[in-house]
Amino acid sequence: MFACAACPYWAAAAQTARPIAVITFDQYPMGDNLLTVHASIHGHAGTFLFDTGEGVSMISPAFAQAIGCTPWGQISAFRMAGDRVDTTRCDDIPLELQRQQLHAPSVVVFDIMHFFPPNAPVLDGSLGLDLFAGRPITLELARGTLTVESPASLASRVAHATEMPIRLVRDAQGLALTADVGVATADGTAWMELDSGSGTITVSKAIATALRLDPDSKTPQSVHTTIAGTVPVEGRARVMDHMIMDGNIGIAWLAKWIVTLDLAQGRAWIAPAS
Repeated sequence: MFACAACPYWAAAAQTARPIAVITFDQYPMGDNLLTVHASIHGHAGTFLFDTGEGVSMISPAFAQAIGCTPWGQISAFRMAGDRVDTTRCDDIPLELQRQQLHAPSVVVFDIMHFFPPNAPVLDGSLGLDLFAGRPITLELARGTLTVESPASLASRVAHATEMPIRLVRDAQGLALTADVGVATADGTAWMELDSGSGTITVSKAIATALRLDPDSKTPQSVHTTIAGTVPVEGRARVMDHMIMDGNIGIAWLAKWIVTLDLAQGRAWIAPAS
């Protein structure tokens, strides 16, 4: 949550259409248009992946040592393929992100570089939606920005956007925060995670036939469906065995849209990216 020092600015912004802040991202040079951001904790600067599918924000063991945290306890979660991850944590983490003061009740301690090749630029962790819990935000990933909305800028933003069905998912004993959108299938509504840390679209084998996909194919297939009956979800989809969610929608699709998430009220809107 934002520190109290931000409260006067929030009150002033609420009277205009100005947002609270616009956070800008950089492109990570390794794979699938991933986004990074520079942030600091206790005065120690780091480079972090921005990943809406992260759930609980993450720092590396080396970064935890640098900020004086001795990791303790355990946070247990499951990756989308069903594999369980048990990690230690650091608590009560203040994070400065482009002059914005954010707060994480806990972050997991894990080396994200396990997921990248040895020559990849070092990341100090990964930041997720949990840092913005209780706030309305807008993702314009084609522009590489995240806007923290004021009440007035939120109203202006969604006035001509399409509202879409959403579920806020709070796994890991309520620490995690991700957003699932309702996607039409032949058999009902599927709930697919918005995941900027993933490249394309991934679909559970359990619902593949409902999306007219071959559940046994190991190669990407074309998928055509909608959100809210009018917003097209199209692209190359990969079917995954043992997936523990209906699917996820990656940055290749997200970058075509402006997505506003009210992480306080559990509402969402979408508009085409200009």
